[in-house]
Amino acid sequence: MNEADNHLLKLIDSGDQEGWRMFVSRFQRRLMAFACKRVQPTASAEDLVQETFVAFLSSRKNYRGEGELESYLFRILRRRIVDHYRREGVVREIPVCDFAGSDAVGPIDTVPAPQPTASWYVRRSEQNEQDFLSLAAAVQRLALHLQAGARLIDLEIAEGLFFARRRNQELAAALGVSENIVAVTKRRLIERLRSDLQSSMKPQTRFVGDDAETTDLLSRVWESERPSCPKRTTLGKFTLGILPDHWDQYVRFHVETLGCSFCNANLDELRSTTASSHGDDTANDRLFQSTIGFFGAKNQ
Repeated sequence: MNEADNHLLKLIDSGDQEGWRMFVSRFQRRLMAFACKRVQPTASAEDLVQETFVAFLSSRKNYRGEGELESYLFRILRRRIVDHYRREGVVREIPVCDFAGSDAVGPIDTVPAPQPTASWYVRRSEQNEQDFLSLAAAVQRLALHLQAGARLIDLEIAEGLFFARRRNQELAAALGVSENIVAVTKRRLIERLRSDLQSSMKPQTRFVGDDAETTDLLSRVWESERPSCPKRTTLGKFTLGILPDHWDQYVRFHVETLGCSFCNANLDELRSTTASSHGDDTANDRLFQSTIGFFGAKNQ
């Protein structure tokens, strides 16, 4: 968790109302950008963002800073959007990525139902929280390793497979490489993760390999941690066209081909005009006023 988010959480935990106002202001625009593309009219989207902030206050003790605060809020919002459609009797998928030119839907695209299934409990017993955190740390180290070495094609393959849950053939076509390159890269990445985990996972835990269960687990971790999402400063440079060519190509793949819905929400905010900012400030004030009562109740 970055320093700014950590500071805001300390203010919130101390009952500082101005800290809560700053928190709402920091995240409301990107959350609204995400919701407005998935729910109409805008008033409904704003209601869901309000529910997201209220739900964050209710679940504050569950967030312990293991991942990005922004990602945690996006997860809450996705569930609120799914619940919104369920109340209307509609089954609607809320994709993590809007992969360009693809109608295929992977398991990662469907937000789990509020009531866990029997298979969820099985997975929970087999993969406890510490194992998940160990794998999350290994995934973060893998992404950093690929970024530091500018091995961007490997990173694109990793996030295409594990974040967007695309099939080898589909991803190969999007990247302009052979299916064999995708398959070989996948095996190499999983082997690196396995080696990394040997010292951190419990002896009785078995991290298998190139199979559906492992891929599903990696996808859940990748979605939670978002290790390959560009930083907001990088997205800002992308909008200005001042990134080095290789990084510009990577960010373009991430937001346009991969279609990362989280980064696109950030880009929508970064690209917003001065004229629309006034409307955003008004929405921010409404969201603050509509949630401050819940904030006060939390700190009583």
